[in-house]
Amino acid sequence: MPPVNLAAMTTDTQHTSAAQGSRAERRRARVRAEMTVAARALIAEKGVAGLRVSDVTERADLAFGSFYTYFDSKADVIEAVIADTVGALADALISLPSSLDDPAERVSVACRGIVRLAYHDRELARLLVNLERAEARLEEMVGGQAHTVMTAGIDAGRFTVEDLPTFLVFAISGCFAIMRGILEGRLGDDADITCATAILAGAGLGYAEAVEIARRPLPRFDLPVSGPRTDRSDNPAG
Repeated sequence: MPPVNLAAMTTDTQHTSAAQGSRAERRRARVRAEMTVAARALIAEKGVAGLRVSDVTERADLAFGSFYTYFDSKADVIEAVIADTVGALADALISLPSSLDDPAERVSVACRGIVRLAYHDRELARLLVNLERAEARLEEMVGGQAHTVMTAGIDAGRFTVEDLPTFLVFAISGCFAIMRGILEGRLGDDADITCATAILAGAGLGYAEAVEIARRPLPRFDLPVSGPRTDRSDNPAG
C-alpha cells in the first residue's frame, strides 16, 4: 500500500474549505443585496413607515424566515438602504469634474444634480425624500468636501457666509425640499435652477450673477440610478 501524503490531503481539504467558504460568502452577499434592493424599492413606494419584513422577502422572492439570516431587524435593512443610496449620491457629488474651478459653479452643479433626480429618476428621488435623516447622512458624507469648496469660495471673495455649518444644512435641506415638491407635482420644470439661484444668492452672490451661473449647461457626471429613467435627456445631470 503506497504511503499516504497527509500534507497533500490537508492542503486539498484547506482549498476545498476555502472554496466552499468563498461560495457561501458570495451567496450571502448576493442575497443580502437582493433584499436591500427590494427594501429600497418598497421604501420608494410606501415610505419607511410602510416597510414590512414580509414585503421585503416577498419582493425578493425569498422565504420570510431567511430575512433574519442576513439582517438583525427592519432597522438594519433600512440602514443598508441608506448607506448604499446616500453613499452613492455622496460619491457622485464629491467626484464632480475637476474642470469646475469656480466654487460658485461647483455649488450650483451639485445642487442641480441632486434636484434633477426628481426629473430623471423618480424612484431614487422618492427613496431619498422618504428615508429618515437622508439629508443629515448626506451632509455627514459630503461635509468635508463641501466645507473645502465653500471655504475656497469665501477665501476668494466669492461667498460671504458667516455660519458655514448652518448654511450647508440649509442648502442640502433645500435641495431635498425642492425634490419633494417636484415629485408631488407642486413644482414644474427648472425648479433646479431656481433652487441653485437661491442657494448662491444665500451664499452672497448678487442675484444676476447667481441666475447666470445657475443657468449654465451642466457638465456630464455620474449620479446613482435605480431602474428605468423618465428623463428628458441622456445625462441625469444635464
